[in-house]
Amino acid sequence: MIEKGISPMTEIDLSKVLTKEAVTLDHEPFASKEEMFDFMSKKFLDAGIITDQKAYIQALEEREEMGPTYMGNYIGLPHGRCNEVISSGIGFCRCKEPFTYQSCGETGEVKYVFMLAIPGSQSGEQYMRVLATLAGLLAKEEFVDHLDDVHNYEELMELVKTCSEE
Repeated sequence: MIEKGISPMTEIDLSKVLTKEAVTLDHEPFASKEEMFDFMSKKFLDAGIITDQKAYIQALEEREEMGPTYMGNYIGLPHGRCNEVISSGIGFCRCKEPFTYQSCGETGEVKYVFMLAIPGSQSGEQYMRVLATLAGLLAKEEFVDHLDDVHNYEELMELVKTCSEE
């Protein structure tokens, strides 16, 4: 099954999966990664990306045991894949100040969280392409440097588009 915006023959267009209802700007720092999981997964639930918040959080936690999702540079990239995900989605949360993020034995300060929700039915190749496309964007200094400049979803989409074309 091919998710909306994801075709095996084309490059991943992140604007098709970056979920407007799951974008939060200038949130207070989270007390823990678990609090952030709860907050962002609720956004996915409200947006209709997932059907079961508890199952999705369990998928996030299982992924955390496999390896760190702390990316450095104030970025957290948690992701979960389960059958309770209806369609691929990426949520973004920018905190006013960094919070301590612990992931598989690594600890770092995180201000920007990009959370992925991937359907269990989606092929591993498609899952990795979404993750790789997002990770590639996050590796671009000009993208990360301008995350504090966006004021709304539309400006975030424009930043994604501009930096994806480079």
